[in-house]
Amino acid sequence: MSTTFCVAAMAVYMAAMIVIGVVLRRQATKSINDFGLAANRFGSAVIAAVSIGAWVGSAGLIGLCAGSYMGGVVSWWSYASLYLVTLPWIFFFVSRLRSLKLFTIAEFYQKRFPGYNGAIQYLVGIGFALKYCMMMGLQFNAMAFLLTTVLGWSHVQGVLVSAAIILFYTSISGFLSVMVTNFIQSVFQTLCPFLMLGFVLYSLGGWQPVADFYQAAGQPQALSLFQGFGWVKELVYYCITMGLLVIVGNQDDLQRVASAKNDASAKKGLYLGTFLVLPILLVPCYIGVAAKVLLGPGVEPNMVFYELMMKAGPVVGLLLLYGVLSTIMSCASSTLFAGGMIISKNVIQTYLVSKGRVIGDQKDIALSRLGIALCTVFSIGLSLWFQGIMELMDVVMSICAAALVIPYLFAWFSKRMNTEGAMAGIVCGGAAALLWTLLGRPWGLDAIWIGLPCCLAGCLIGQRFGKAPTRQEIEATYYFQEKFRRVKSTQKS
Repeated sequence: MSTTFCVAAMAVYMAAMIVIGVVLRRQATKSINDFGLAANRFGSAVIAAVSIGAWVGSAGLIGLCAGSYMGGVVSWWSYASLYLVTLPWIFFFVSRLRSLKLFTIAEFYQKRFPGYNGAIQYLVGIGFALKYCMMMGLQFNAMAFLLTTVLGWSHVQGVLVSAAIILFYTSISGFLSVMVTNFIQSVFQTLCPFLMLGFVLYSLGGWQPVADFYQAAGQPQALSLFQGFGWVKELVYYCITMGLLVIVGNQDDLQRVASAKNDASAKKGLYLGTFLVLPILLVPCYIGVAAKVLLGPGVEPNMVFYELMMKAGPVVGLLLLYGVLSTIMSCASSTLFAGGMIISKNVIQTYLVSKGRVIGDQKDIALSRLGIALCTVFSIGLSLWFQGIMELMDVVMSICAAALVIPYLFAWFSKRMNTEGAMAGIVCGGAAALLWTLLGRPWGLDAIWIGLPCCLAGCLIGQRFGKAPTRQEIEATYYFQEKFRRVKSTQKS
């Protein structure tokens, strides 16, 4: 494809996303429920489609392609583990979370641990904001790599332009724009990896040259998803280090749950999305191993997919280009909106409310846009500081999981844990995991193995210095209480 052709195609695509945001603006800004949740609008098919779009993202397409190019198909387990762990979250928690009518996950912690004017929202909000800024930085990097490949721009230029476009159409009409554009983009991004794999195999003359290449190199195991017991090690390691945080839930998943018409639509959509995304994520892995045969071993891994795309003709190249744009931007918009809502609701608004400020709907929307803008700025900083696709994920996910998972489980299942214990656990677990990471993970031990025991110890010690929780605090989130049983029985009936 020529540079002029790529630029024109990208301009049309970006303009279409902006137009959709402008068109939806009036409908999406009637109230904060419309802007922040697009509440009670969508059926299971839409929930599944936009979930796949958000879950694949640049890490799933570009990152898995790069990882398999270097290490073989077994790289699939590193990312798929996140969605295997999603299944118990859907089964055990989705209906209950939906019944609580939350804007953010941090509000769940605050319901159960409301002491000190809900100060726990600051800690949880900062943790999740860090996670989403990291994820947003990955999307900016992926977009910057694309612009570097097509236009020859510097990485900084690519990041800044990407950020400006995504910020505009995400903030102008909120989560309704995210859902509508992601549903449209899901068509291109689902087609994209299959089309690329077909193009690569057509260029090579089939799969046999790939098998012959790795056989001659003495690496036939690179084509296997199950490399002896190596896959078990990969699965267990990533389910714990990266996947454990999924038990708490993702902010963007919580927003999709709220946007569903009812509980059944939310759960069916998420189950369907999970079972479809797992095989879809296999395709970039096979693209990566085949790319090593077509391109040779010397390509910078994060550029592999883009180098393949530029070899395609105009028609296939255009579809691949739109597929890459859809994959990056659908994940970027939902991630940016989630991070922005966390910063607004759990940091800015928590502070303002503690000072006695009253926040109406339009003020809430304005502060949400401010949160989205701040998330963009922080994400730009991360993307420029760490110019990779997947390298930050396991670090940030481990630190956040070490801080947040145990207090989350106490909120659901404990009648004795109090605010002091939960806050102490978050601080001890997060600080210990961060310090261990900064020390370079001595002996190859992941930070989560240090952070989780420290979090548990912090919870149990801190609990002794506070008052016992009131009945109202316990019943706000206690898993086995009657109001949640009624939700379950209503679903069955």
